[in-house]
Amino acid sequence: MSRKKISQTDQKKKTQRGGNSIPWRYRVFTLICGLFLITGFFIAARQHFSSIDYSIKNSRLRRQLDELEADKRRLMLAKEIALSPAEIKKVAKKIGFTETANKIAAVPSGFNSAVKPRAEKVKQAISSKIEVVKKTAETSLGEVLKTKKSPETKDKSDKPQTRRSP
Repeated sequence: MSRKKISQTDQKKKTQRGGNSIPWRYRVFTLICGLFLITGFFIAARQHFSSIDYSIKNSRLRRQLDELEADKRRLMLAKEIALSPAEIKKVAKKIGFTETANKIAAVPSGFNSAVKPRAEKVKQAISSKIEVVKKTAETSLGEVLKTKKSPETKDKSDKPQTRRSP
């Protein structure tokens, strides 16, 4: 076995490579790929947080819709009760009217001139309360319909603010 002799100039060439062994093109390409990857991570995180915001707003709007529908049902029930014949008879008896032969007498028994203005005031109060209940039910229904938007009428202002990670 013999050793191969290497001249000193050849040895210097092999040992003097220097610190810059990777060409600059590969470094730039690696840097661009790294930036592209990091940008993708930031975009994915932004979409993730915006979808979380949308789901929170969606659940809040669903809860509000359920509450408004419950209020609407409650107001409709109150309206039906206020307009029922039994409730009207009860209010008429409170005022002082009497029922004879399934008809309410137009003039209550023991009528005097002081009762008539009071009866008219009570009648107006009842009709105004019925109107208030009707208006409240209509506005609640209108609010429910306004909050329930179709996908075609979405505004860009409804987009949530995205959270930025530190």
